[in-house]
Amino acid sequence: MSLTITKKLPFKWKVGGKEVQEVEVRPATMADVCDAEGEASAMQMNNFNIQMACRQVVRAGDFTGPFVASHFKELRANQFGVIVNAMREADQLGEG
Repeated sequence: MSLTITKKLPFKWKVGGKEVQEVEVRPATMADVCDAEGEASAMQMNNFNIQMACRQVVRAGDFTGPFVASHFKELRANQFGVIVNAMREADQLGEG
């Protein structure tokens, strides 16, 4: 069983020089959490979530990274929310 979640985005996201509409996300590890906290305090939820996305998004379309904060900062808040929900779903899958 794959421990990734693939979601079709309801919007086009320009990343890696191309417009994409699909993301693949994996569950977070504690190393991801610690690394993200090093980049942005967990008390700064938006910045922390962006740092987690940099680590959890496996690919966007054909682009496999590396993902950096500026990729996600281009999105509107509700668009980024779709990716955050996919990350939560992947985390729940990883708990099983």
